[in-house]
Order: sequence, then C-alpha cells, then structure tokens
Amino acid sequence: MKGIMMSLQDILDSLREEIDADDRIRERVLQLTREAVRKCSESIKMTHRNRLGEARELVREAHALIVDASKEVAGSEFLLRSRLMDTAYQELAEAANLITLLESSQLTPPKEYEIPSRPYLTGLADVIGELRRATLDRLREDQPKKGEVLLELMESILDDLQSLDYPNALVPDLRRKCDVGRSLVERTRGDVTRAIGNERLIRELRNGK
Repeated sequence: MKGIMMSLQDILDSLREEIDADDRIRERVLQLTREAVRKCSESIKMTHRNRLGEARELVREAHALIVDASKEVAGSEFLLRSRLMDTAYQELAEAANLITLLESSQLTPPKEYEIPSRPYLTGLADVIGELRRATLDRLREDQPKKGEVLLELMESILDDLQSLDYPNALVPDLRRKCDVGRSLVERTRGDVTRAIGNERLIRELRNGK
C-alpha cells in the first residue's frame, strides 16, 4: 500500500507541474487579452468621434497584444483547445469592422488580423449595435440620409449572419446576438423613418405646401 501511495504522489506531482504551467500561461494570456480588449473599446470610441487614425492605431496595438497572447497559448495543449482568447478576437473584429464600415461601407476580412471564424462572426454581430449608435448620431446631426445608409448596412449584416443557420454548439452565441441585432435594426428603422418623415414635413412647410 505504501508503495502504491508513493507512486500516486509521483503521478500527482507530475500532473500538478503541468497544471501549474498552464495556470502561469493563462495568467499571462489574460493580462494581454484584457489590455487588447481595452484598446479595442477605446478604438470604438475614437471611431465614433471620427478620429479614425487613432482608432486604427489602437486596433494595431490590440492585434499585436493578441499575437503575443496566441504565442503564449501555443505553449499549452489544454489552453489551445479552450476559448480563452475568443473575447479578445471578437472585440478586435468589432473594432476593425466599425472603422471600415463607417469609412467606406466595407468589411475587414478576418484574415487581415488572423481572427478565427467563430469570434469574427460574433464580433461582426456586435457591430450592428455600434452602427445603431452611429445612425442615431447622424439623426441628431440632422443627416437622416446618412442614417439611412447606415441602417442599410445594419440590415445587410444581419441578413447575412442569419443565413448561417448553425447550432450554438458550432457557432457559440451567434443566434442570441442575431436576435439582439434584429431588435436593434427594427428600432433603428423606426427612428430613421420618423427622421426622414420629419425632414420631408419641414421641407414642405418651408415651401408653403
């Protein structure tokens, strides 16, 4: 019995070393990804303020941090199979796409920042909310036509994402985010419709009709 227990202790010591090593990697990765997420959030703020140069630089900095984190994760077979970095990749997809959508109505492809497919899709779904915010900004600035263009982008993204009819096990959280996006699109459509109607009414009153 004593020999068996000593053998078990040797096994546990070996397993503990492996798990401790994974834990150290995990802590380093979390530190890097938290900073990347913070930079993506700041990039989104800069984009809404039309400070696109600063927004792009923050995205580049976030990407560099994520690259460093992915190198760390490569040292752990267990963490490689986890979704530890998904949030950082998702935020990067959201921030990068918001810049190009507001600037040129174009998407940023996932390969540009080496974003895996699942977090890219969920990050793109989150862009719908940021486009709503941009649309409301245009309406407050009395630019309903520009708001209408952004609404069309929201609708297009939502329609395309909803065509990916996969179970949650294959694309985690996408269906829920699309449900949220659908609600945002409907509310934004109402806002834009009212703004365009008000603009038309004011124009008719000014023309004496």
